[in-house]
Amino acid sequence: MRDAVIVEAVRTPIGRRNGKLKDIHPVVLGSLVLKEVVKRAGVEPSLVDDVVFGCVSQAGEQSLNVGRNAWLTSGFPFTTPATTVDRQCGSSQQALHFAASLIQSGVCDVTIAGGVESMTRVPMGSNALSPGTPFPPELMELYDLVPQGISAELMARKYGISRKAMDEFSVESHHRADNATEKGYFKSQVMPVEISNGQVEIFARDEGIRANAS
Repeated sequence: MRDAVIVEAVRTPIGRRNGKLKDIHPVVLGSLVLKEVVKRAGVEPSLVDDVVFGCVSQAGEQSLNVGRNAWLTSGFPFTTPATTVDRQCGSSQQALHFAASLIQSGVCDVTIAGGVESMTRVPMGSNALSPGTPFPPELMELYDLVPQGISAELMARKYGISRKAMDEFSVESHHRADNATEKGYFKSQVMPVEISNGQVEIFARDEGIRANAS
């Protein structure tokens, strides 16, 4: 088995719901990252053998192979294939595993793994709004499926996690993220995004960090 190595990694800042990135189509958002990672890696786009993207809500603007659409929107060769995978919350991580496996197995020499999810433009659950249900009676008879909120309560009860402990963990997480941002720990991995909304603004900091959380 061959070794697979990560040559470059980059992402946009994380936006909030209806935040800085709300007016950017997810395909365009993905293409910005693809162009930047190819530039940083110094690789000829035609040498990329495959592109694997992760995306949960593959509906609307994120439907019909958003990874492939992002690659083509980047202006890169149409001869490079791309696919989009859905392993729910682990979709982009799975994309990375698949892309690495293609190299380890000798199928590909150069791959790109990525992902995109605009929960403002394609809200959670959008891919289940069409007629019909993804959970037929045969499945429901085997498993007691519950919403995420109830599932979280069941897990907290099972493992003895209190609301106070979760709140304390959350506050500490925000403080650490703010500290890391201020010290520039994320600078190398975050590409600034130019936002045009009447006037040009450079968006370069994760929007969800609450520095004043208490």
